[in-house]
Amino acid sequence: MFVEIEPNFLRTIATDSDRVPTLYYSKYWPVRQVFWMRLKMINFHLQRLQISKDSCLDFGGGGGVFLPTLTRHFQTVFFLDLEDIEARQVAEKHQLNNVKIIKDDVAVVKIPQASFDAIIAADVLEHFQDLSVPASILRSWLKPNGVLLTSLPTENFIYIGLRKVFGITKPADHYHTGSEVESYLKSHGFKQIRRTFVPLYWNIFPLFLVSAWQRDENYSNL
Repeated sequence: MFVEIEPNFLRTIATDSDRVPTLYYSKYWPVRQVFWMRLKMINFHLQRLQISKDSCLDFGGGGGVFLPTLTRHFQTVFFLDLEDIEARQVAEKHQLNNVKIIKDDVAVVKIPQASFDAIIAADVLEHFQDLSVPASILRSWLKPNGVLLTSLPTENFIYIGLRKVFGITKPADHYHTGSEVESYLKSHGFKQIRRTFVPLYWNIFPLFLVSAWQRDENYSNL
């Protein structure tokens, strides 16, 4: 079951637009629906992938809006972000006793290799100017049969046009398009096993690319 958090609650805990993007509680219904749809599509894949449901990492999970859903899939859900204020409030409101929140930087946090059955990276990788940092670390954290699930903005002409229509400013730290990030992952140790699109399941004017990845065991960075 997917849990869509009530907009007014998100509005009250949002301390800035980075942790809980205003798109989750936008006054425009289509904007809200499309932004939530990214997570709904990841949830769609989680329900169909044949993976263990022991441990999951919500990487760069921002305001923790996906935690109520992830905790229904996995025995333990870890949350990793540079800030944790909003995520802790979400966990408290929804009584998420199987969540472990870590406030730290991916480049320095100490997490053992092969820790997670699934890693969620929903609209976070495009914020890294140097993709080698998260890509290599996330790959090492996946269990051998684990999956990385990504959502990435296309930044295509429709995406740009809708920003203008709804008065949404592109974040200054969107360094890559979704296709650029996916190409990087394919050439740096990941193989794509599922790919869908938002707002439509098929590749028709997509705003977001939603994919599932596994480690490419034939990859060598030597």
